[in-house]
Amino acid sequence: MALAETITLDDGRVLGFDDVGDPRGVPVLFVHGSPDSRRARHPDDDLARDLGVRLVAVDRPGAGLSTANPTGTVGSFADDAIVLADHLGIDRWRPFGWSAGSTFTLAIAARHPDRVERVAVAAGLVPFEAYATPGILDQADGGRHMVAELGAELGPTGLAEMAAPMLVPHPCDAALALEYVSESADPHRRAQLDSVPGSLEAMAAGVLDSVAQGLDGVFRDLELQVEPPDVEWSDVTAPVDLWYGGLDSAAPAAFGRWWADRLPSANLLIDEEAGHLVALTHWSRILERLVEPVVGH
Repeated sequence: MALAETITLDDGRVLGFDDVGDPRGVPVLFVHGSPDSRRARHPDDDLARDLGVRLVAVDRPGAGLSTANPTGTVGSFADDAIVLADHLGIDRWRPFGWSAGSTFTLAIAARHPDRVERVAVAAGLVPFEAYATPGILDQADGGRHMVAELGAELGPTGLAEMAAPMLVPHPCDAALALEYVSESADPHRRAQLDSVPGSLEAMAAGVLDSVAQGLDGVFRDLELQVEPPDVEWSDVTAPVDLWYGGLDSAAPAAFGRWWADRLPSANLLIDEEAGHLVALTHWSRILERLVEPVVGH
């Protein structure tokens, strides 16, 4: 098990990651949401080991140990993911993206189809173009409506300038991060957190890491939620499992239906009793399915 590892990329940026689970297992790249980091995952890494998973949790640019990339895109992150695979001696990833990490995760499969065997997306956000779909925001919370409305009105940078300071406390310490995660959780989300011991602390660690270098990473994440992606989703040839919760207002099930209509090989799984923390509450189920053999791919 290797925690808080780093590599230096060709442009001098640093990429941080944890390499846990079974070192001889199926390589899964976990891509976190926002504001989060590699540490905002299920707190028990032994679950991955027991399932035969080599879990590599990576910090996206500007989070945790990874250098911010103000001109980075979902496609450039996909390239970073392949450099990391090469560094670790991994031929093919099975990426697993949560929430705002979904587009970055799918970009790996779109840009490097020969290096991806299967993909899992949990409570994945959709690209900005999806908000024009009639009814897609009917079950969404105010945060999604804000991105849709202000993104259209102000553009990527204008949205980021307004939303970044509201999205995460900065400056931040461990106590404030814990308070932020706890107090921002509605009763259902709090029950989900309580159902997975240690998850409150894991999510707080992600919040703390997200601004450890300042707001640049969060800022760029918000811009990329509005900017058109530099990949084609139809290029995702690997099978994709889309995990959504019927009680999720941050990434409603309608988001999963949007992806299912556009990805060539998608399987939509909706748990009507789950919420946005479906990645935590369904962690083992997601990994179990993700490491299943892929026939003919």
